[in-house]
Amino acid sequence: SSINEDNRKIKVEDNNYRGFICFKRQGSGLSVINYLKLEDYLYGVVPREMPASFPMEALKAQAIAARTYTLKNINKHGNDGFSLCDTTHCQVYGGMDGEQERTNNAVDETKGKVITYNGEIIDALYHSNSGGFTEDSAEAWGNSLPYLTAVNDKYLEDLSTWTIILTPEEINTRLKNSGINIGKLVDMKIL
Repeated sequence: SSINEDNRKIKVEDNNYRGFICFKRQGSGLSVINYLKLEDYLYGVVPREMPASFPMEALKAQAIAARTYTLKNINKHGNDGFSLCDTTHCQVYGGMDGEQERTNNAVDETKGKVITYNGEIIDALYHSNSGGFTEDSAEAWGNSLPYLTAVNDKYLEDLSTWTIILTPEEINTRLKNSGINIGKLVDMKIL
């Protein structure tokens, strides 16, 4: 790795990062941990979660959602020696290489803004496609959050039509392969 002191850009293999890098031995492997300021982290998250070509107000909303998620989940991987991972498990983070001027501007223009409910930072969960309808938090995760209720997604309801045809045998096989044995499938209803 190398550090350029002028703009604090760090290069690890072929990837550029802001802030500082720490290498941590984990079993027989090595973890590369990027320590950086919140807004610098968001520069690497927002363009990975939403294309920079989207309208500026959408990019700003994504920046606020990503900032809120980060602060709410800041120690999600604390037992592993870092705060958040760089995958969809947390938020996709690509360092400096994926940064875009428009998404950096969205982060800058919303600096410090977060989403709250009753004065507390919310768990700002988001997705790339709702399929036309979101799920209630109680159904999805077992805990009811009043700000995460099921709603129609009017922007995707016409775009999210899809079909899958499975025989009862295929469904039984898939369930069994997942460790679920329900016996012979008789009927199914999509709720």
